Amino acid sequence: MLNKESKRRFAPKRMLAAALLAVTILGGAGLSSAAVAQEKVVIAVSPLGADSNLYWTTTGAFILPSMQTLVGNDPATGKYDNSQLAESWEHNEDFTSWTFKLHPNAVFNGDWGPVTAADVVHSFEIHTGDDAKLSGISKFKEMTITALDDHTVRFDMPSPDPDFLFANAGRGSLVVYSKAQFDAEGIEGYETGPAGSGPFQYEGREVGQSITFSTIKDHWTGVTAEFDEIEFRWVSEPSTRFAMLSAGEAHAVTLPRDLRDDASEAGQTVLSSSAGAMQTTMLFTGQFMRPDAEETRDARTYAWADQRVREAANRALDREAILEVLYGEGVGALPVYTMDPRFPGYSEDVAARFDEAYGYDPEKAMALLAEAGYPDAFDNAEIPLVVTSLAGNPEFAQMAELVQAYFDAVGIQTQMREQDWATGNTAIRGFTADFITPMRNAPVRPSALGVQIFFTKHASPHLDIGDPEVNDLGGQLTAETDPAKRDEILNKMFTRIFDTYAHLPMATVPASVVVNSELVEGWAFPGATSSGLSHYHLIDLK
Repeated sequence: MLNKESKRRFAPKRMLAAALLAVTILGGAGLSSAAVAQEKVVIAVSPLGADSNLYWTTTGAFILPSMQTLVGNDPATGKYDNSQLAESWEHNEDFTSWTFKLHPNAVFNGDWGPVTAADVVHSFEIHTGDDAKLSGISKFKEMTITALDDHTVRFDMPSPDPDFLFANAGRGSLVVYSKAQFDAEGIEGYETGPAGSGPFQYEGREVGQSITFSTIKDHWTGVTAEFDEIEFRWVSEPSTRFAMLSAGEAHAVTLPRDLRDDASEAGQTVLSSSAGAMQTTMLFTGQFMRPDAEETRDARTYAWADQRVREAANRALDREAILEVLYGEGVGALPVYTMDPRFPGYSEDVAARFDEAYGYDPEKAMALLAEAGYPDAFDNAEIPLVVTSLAGNPEFAQMAELVQAYFDAVGIQTQMREQDWATGNTAIRGFTADFITPMRNAPVRPSALGVQIFFTKHASPHLDIGDPEVNDLGGQLTAETDPAKRDEILNKMFTRIFDTYAHLPMATVPASVVVNSELVEGWAFPGATSSGLSHYHLIDLK
């Protein structure tokens, strides 16, 4: 709680600084709080890694509001819906073929004609070219695509993919561009003004500064924003974004947690996504549950190879207090990393047992350690905690410090190990890691993919926990295509991970945005994109 009180103690200074900065900005520009007309919405965010209209040349952090994917996400639940270009879809029995039927009335902006299967095929081809940088595009390169008719397209893949909708939704790897525009203007047409099919029309960008869109009235989807324009401004300094919000120069801004608290105390409104946007946890490294661990690196010598120590580590943590310091209000308990109620495998039983099995109980933790003979029974009793920093993840270092304090309180020996993310990844991939690492990733990633990556040998062997049962279930999951059976297998995997205390789960965290309370009434978005923000047409102005 000292950290939290400290933040509050210095909050007025930050607020004063932001206010002074606002005066400077507005004084220099001749602006006032009335300067932002309600006809135009301004959103200030951190600069993008790639400032480009060619989506496939970026890492996929920002889909232009004028562009559309095949599959949408419901704003209230985050589940897949047909609010984008695909009216419906189906798959064959073994999930090696997916067919999408396009909305028959879908059209491109700027008089570029209807959206057809030829546009999807064309977009597929440019997204799988040599200059593609999207992280999820590799699987598309293994597929073939066929236009069955003007409004039907089929993807055929070499192996089953039950989660193919994920690659076509909010965090998608495929955005649909107009073939007609490409035929008439070439790639230059996309660079200067891509014709999308979304409810906003691209107007232009100032590289490194901003990008602007106008609202399309009577859009083919039936949705129309209540404002005329939306402008995204790339602003590096969080304090500057805060000043813009306070001065009424921006309707909405993204802010780090401490400034979100200040903004809230100043009367602004923090809005959270309707569903979780990311999950946070701490992971034990090394194949610590492997019974035949290699003699040269016997993972069983680590203290956490003993389940009693792992349970003690979990029971030592007052998660409610930790998460309040790290994230504030709005976070939810996370029973198992990568398990999410929007995807198959979610276990209501596991979620219901979380407090009983993982609840804060330092006395129980100390009893378990004593039963395990800790620390004398272990060659490697000291548990290294990685202190690292990663862009967009400012909580990592503080998380490690808080966990260390709770571990120390019950007698778990720790070592704080400062290392950059690349060094840690190199150790993990080289099978030389012997530490606990913080990890976050969006829960909109299908659970079947996440659990294979972080707990089994089937997707990322270097993250394998070495549990024969989990690996056996993972092998079954790889071969199984029946949805009901996949759900059952996933449920068993999550239950096994939970019951063996195979990690230190923390929280499901929503995406957040701070809005000017005098300008914005509300905004529903599910946190289903890489940036967390979407559904801009649902911004409700006062």
